[in-house]
Amino acid sequence: MTDGHPAADAAPARTLTLHLVRHGETAWNAERRFQTPDVPLSDLGREQARAVAETLAETARPGALLASDYARAWETAQIIGGRLQLAPAPEPLLRERNFGIARGRLYADIGEETLALWRNPHTRIEGGESWADVFERARTLLAKLRTMPAADEIVLVSHGGTISVILALLEGTAVEDFRVAPLENCALRTVALPPATSH
Repeated sequence: MTDGHPAADAAPARTLTLHLVRHGETAWNAERRFQTPDVPLSDLGREQARAVAETLAETARPGALLASDYARAWETAQIIGGRLQLAPAPEPLLRERNFGIARGRLYADIGEETLALWRNPHTRIEGGESWADVFERARTLLAKLRTMPAADEIVLVSHGGTISVILALLEGTAVEDFRVAPLENCALRTVALPPATSH
């Protein structure tokens, strides 16, 4: 039996709270070197992860913790999870942009001309991704979170470039206008993810 309002029985769409955390510092961050997936945190990076875990424990009530499966992000998530009593779940969509042939090389060895070219959002690095590719990954992630949220409040541990893309998408920035916003290691950005609009 209905009251003539079919939508009344449907669960209301939820706005999710996302706590975006960049991983802690690695030795390769300090060297300004393009990283490979297996680079661990430095001692400083572990200290940074413990500090942001304390901040989250004091200011947030997350029910889920998702992380890039790259070592530096995963280790950061394990430290956060230990403090929040949450088991991190791997989410490959949170990985950093794949810098292909540049992985393992110093920024200085790549050359400013090439780096400038790679800042073009549609330029795909040999063996890797473009920023436009990361935009598509981030769109998929946000759609997944909207349709299958693990909790109303979620910590996402990722990488500077990927977090910049997520923030750009939430702000409505077109891929053509995208510029990476510098984020310090273990930077924390809390944002609201509105429910998907129905058409």
